[in-house]
Amino acid sequence: MNMTVITAVPAKPGTTPGAATGAIMEFSRRTLFGASAAVGVGLLLPPLRLATVANAAVPTGVTPFTEPLPTLADLGFIDATGGGSATISMVNATHKFHTALAATPTFAYQGVKGATRNDQNYLGPVIVAKQGTPFDLVVQNNLGVHPLASAIDTSVGGALSTDGTSPRASTHLHGGNTAAGMDGDPTATFTPHNSFSYHYDNTQEAAGIWYHDHALGITRLNVFAGLAGGYLIRNADDDGLGIKLPAAPYEVPLIIQDRSFKADGTFDYPPAPWTPEFFGDVATVNGKAWPNLDVNRGKYRFRVYNGSNARFYNLRFLNGLNSLTFHQIGSDGGLLNAPVPLNQLLLAPGERADLVVDFAGLRPGATITLFNGAVAPYPTGPRLRRRGGAPLYRIMQFTVTPAAGWTKPIPANLRKYPIKPFAGQPVAATRSMDLVEIHNTAGDPLMVLLNNRNFHPGANPDNMEVRTNTLEQWEIINTTVDAHPIHLHFTQFQVLNRQTFNATSYLAAAYPNQVLVAPNTGNVPPPSATPFLNGGTKPPAANELGWKDTVLATPGEVTRILVPFGANIPGFNPAGKGSGPFTAFQASHIGDYVWHCHILEHEDNDMMQRYVIIP
Repeated sequence: MNMTVITAVPAKPGTTPGAATGAIMEFSRRTLFGASAAVGVGLLLPPLRLATVANAAVPTGVTPFTEPLPTLADLGFIDATGGGSATISMVNATHKFHTALAATPTFAYQGVKGATRNDQNYLGPVIVAKQGTPFDLVVQNNLGVHPLASAIDTSVGGALSTDGTSPRASTHLHGGNTAAGMDGDPTATFTPHNSFSYHYDNTQEAAGIWYHDHALGITRLNVFAGLAGGYLIRNADDDGLGIKLPAAPYEVPLIIQDRSFKADGTFDYPPAPWTPEFFGDVATVNGKAWPNLDVNRGKYRFRVYNGSNARFYNLRFLNGLNSLTFHQIGSDGGLLNAPVPLNQLLLAPGERADLVVDFAGLRPGATITLFNGAVAPYPTGPRLRRRGGAPLYRIMQFTVTPAAGWTKPIPANLRKYPIKPFAGQPVAATRSMDLVEIHNTAGDPLMVLLNNRNFHPGANPDNMEVRTNTLEQWEIINTTVDAHPIHLHFTQFQVLNRQTFNATSYLAAAYPNQVLVAPNTGNVPPPSATPFLNGGTKPPAANELGWKDTVLATPGEVTRILVPFGANIPGFNPAGKGSGPFTAFQASHIGDYVWHCHILEHEDNDMMQRYVIIP
C-alpha cells in the first residue's frame, strides 16, 4: 500500500528557518522493507545485462582499461615495521586520473620523512606496520584553497566558512585500536601551518585498516579530494614475506572510489547545499580511471577498500559470462579462520576485504573485468536518477600474461589462534539504537540520525557511557529504506545475527503522534524492537565471521553485534591463547570515541554519536 504522509519537521539548528517546515514523502514501506529483507550480505545481485555493461557511462575521449593500475610501489609506502616515526604532509596538488582527462586539482598525503616517495598527488603512501611495534606519524596541514570549496555548507554542523581557504583536518586511523587522543576524532582538527603527532601502538592483529580525514562537517569533501591511504599491519600469521600468502608484487591494494569530472578536469561534486549521497560516473582504483593490471598466471592478494562516499559495490570477477570463484581470507579487522570461497562480494563504504584470486588457469591474453552489480542507493535502487542514483558496472580490468606467478596453495587454516565466537558469552549491557531519516517538504532527505539525535561535539546528556573491559550487545534498528554501514571507532566486533521487524509499527511506538519523525524527539536510548520482530534470526555469512569495525545495517532489519570495549574482559583469553574467546586487540583505553554511518554525506550531516569509555 502506498501512503502519502505530511507532518511538521523542526529545522535543524543552524539551518535556514523554514527549510524543513513540513514534509511530504510517498513510498511503499511494506514493499521496500519486504524487498530489502531478502538482501543478505553479498547475496543479492541484479541479473547481468551485457548491453547495459557495454553502454556504461564513459566521459568523451576516455578509453577504459588503458591506464596501468598503480601498485604498492607506485603508490609509495612507509615501512613502519621497525617502529620509529614518519612525517606526511597534506598538500594541494593536481592529478591525472586518465591521460584523456585534464589534470584535476586534488589533496594528497605526501611523504616528507620515512616514505619511499614524496611526490604523491592523490591519496597517500601505504603504511606497513607490525603488531606490537609502536609507530609515530606526524601529519602536517599544508592545505590551501579547497578543490571542493563550492560544496562547503556551513549549515552542516561543524563546517566553517574558512574551510574553503583554510581547511581543517583530522587524521583517523580507521580500524585502529588507538588511545582516544590519537583517534583522529572529528572535533580534533588542526588548521594549515599546524601539525599533529599521532602515536599508534599497533596493538591489533594483522589487518588491512586505513587512514583518512575525519574533520567535522567536511569529511566527505576532504576524502573526496584525496585524503585517504592504506595501512597494513603484519604479524606472524601474515608476515608479508610470501611464504604463506602472496606478497608484493602479488599483493596489491585496490582503493575503489567513484568520481565525476567536469570538462576542465575539476571534480564534479554538487555545490552547496548538502547533498544526501554522491554517486559518480567514473570508477577509479588507486587514483586511476578504469585501470588495467597485467597479472601473471598465479594467485594475487587484493587488499580491497571501499573508499567511496556512498556507493556500495557487489563485486564479481567476470571472465566473459562466467564469474571466477575467488577466496576471501580476511575482513575489516584481520584474517578469517579459513578461506571462504565466493563468486561475488558486497562491500559497503568503509568496509575492507582481503581477497585471493587465482589467474593460473586462464590463457595468456585473457581479460577479467571487475564488475559491480550493486544499485545506488543500495539496496532499493535510484529513487530518482537525476539525484545521482545510477549504476557503475565496470570497475577495472585484469589482463593475463604468459608468465608464471605465485602458485603456492592457500593455507586451509589462516591463523595460529582461531577466532572464537562471542555468542553465548555474558554481556554487560544490551543496547537498542535506531536509524531514522528526516525529510523536507519535497520528500528530500535532510539528514539521517542515530537515536534521532543531532551530533553534539562536546559533553551531552545523550552521550553513551560504556565501561572499559566489558562486552556489550548492540542492536541497530534500521527504520530507513537505505542500507547504512555503521562504523565504531576503537574496537573490532563480531556480527551476531540479523532479524526483520515491522518498521512502521516500531516508529509509531518510538515516536508517537508523528507521521514522520521530528529530530531530537523520543527517548534515548530508543525502545527495543523486540515487540515488532518478524520471523527468526539470520546468522552472519561465512565471510562475516571475522573481526569487523564496520557493519552493514540493512533496511527493515535489526542488526546485532557483540562489541568488546577493552582487551581484558573477564573470562577472555589474551592474544587468542586457550580455548575461549578473545578480542582482536591487546590494549584497553578510556575516553571519548564516536560511532557513525560511513556514508560520508550522512556522517557529515549528523549521522554520528559519541560514546565514552569509562573506568
